[in-house]
Amino acid sequence: MTYADQDFIPDGQEESPSYPTAFGITFTPQVGGIIFAVLGLLGSVYLFLNVVQPAWEKYQKLEDEVKNKQIQVERQKEIQLKIDQTKEKLEQAKQKNKQVLGLFANDKTLDTLLLDLNSFVKSRNGRLTNFQPQPGQDSEIVNDGSFGAAVNGKLKRKIYNVEIEGSFDQVQSILRSFERLQALLLIKDFKADVSEPQALFVDKGRVVPVIVDKNRKVLPGGKPTIKASFKLVTLMPVTEEDKKAAAAQAGKKPSR
Repeated sequence: MTYADQDFIPDGQEESPSYPTAFGITFTPQVGGIIFAVLGLLGSVYLFLNVVQPAWEKYQKLEDEVKNKQIQVERQKEIQLKIDQTKEKLEQAKQKNKQVLGLFANDKTLDTLLLDLNSFVKSRNGRLTNFQPQPGQDSEIVNDGSFGAAVNGKLKRKIYNVEIEGSFDQVQSILRSFERLQALLLIKDFKADVSEPQALFVDKGRVVPVIVDKNRKVLPGGKPTIKASFKLVTLMPVTEEDKKAAAAQAGKKPSR
């Protein structure tokens, strides 16, 4: 009895493996590996372009925003520091301005100026013989550059005619005492005359200095009396009211 074995392969012949074929391409293991590698590469590229790259760009953008915010914060700190420094300088300038303005006269110090001067003169045994505002002139705004062009229109002055009498030492002490006044005062057109000159009298071979008073009485050892006259200039800051008054006064002047 005989039968045919379908799996029988003659000696020397091997059956070639069967691989799927599509589009004229036989998908052998090698070809399949290449295809899967290409598909994997394409998938990686797809994931990179659609997932990784957008996420990375978003991260970079957020990182740049954080850096920009940090820079802005640092700049804000610098700006705030400069603002604080400017405020401090402004406050210092205000204090200095207040101190400088305190050196000038004001209505209150002018009201007591005569009393203060008379007190200084009496305390040094001198005499205040005249203290009058300059005739025909009230306080005026300085615009003539006499104190420098920088203060034109910023200061006003009031001038008094003053006369004092006393010995040389007394007059000198009185003038020095003006420095103790709160107001800033200037002395102009100073003149000094000897009203009771000193003479020399010979008595028993001794030379004695004497003066002859107004009653022609001889006073041995007396000191000559000096009569000093000068203009006392008081300086005051110009206020807004002063500027308005000056502008109104200028508007009243007839045009030529």
